[in-house]
Amino acid sequence: MASKAKPLNDELKSQFYPWVKSKGFEKQKSTDPHFVEFRRVTPEGVDVFEVQWDKYWRPYFVINFAKEKKDDPKWEKGGRLQRKRGGPLSCWFSLSRPLINKLLSLRWSYQPYEVVQELQQAFIELEKWWESGEIGSHIYFSSLHA
Repeated sequence: MASKAKPLNDELKSQFYPWVKSKGFEKQKSTDPHFVEFRRVTPEGVDVFEVQWDKYWRPYFVINFAKEKKDDPKWEKGGRLQRKRGGPLSCWFSLSRPLINKLLSLRWSYQPYEVVQELQQAFIELEKWWESGEIGSHIYFSSLHA
């Protein structure tokens, strides 16, 4: 992994991965380091998400998610959990602050721990989606916005 994404990836591994494990998720083996998949078995099926890194190892990632129903075990990557709704890379979680935030804080970048805290807060919306189908402000379905 390139050095620019390494601090953020290390923070995810040390803080976020144990946190989701405490929620019942198990990390899966992967052949592609750009994707890290987690699964949790529930009475209704399997909650699935993966951390997808930028293909050039810039410090950007997004969470792809789905729910595998017991009667339909294939996983369609239907949704994303991200910093804000939309398709561009600028909507993904990253160390880069939005312009208005840069101006207000006089800080160019987030610290890796700040991004992980932001992800954990947004992940609560994903838990609600798995439970009830509720779509929070950090959840994006490209099919609904095409």
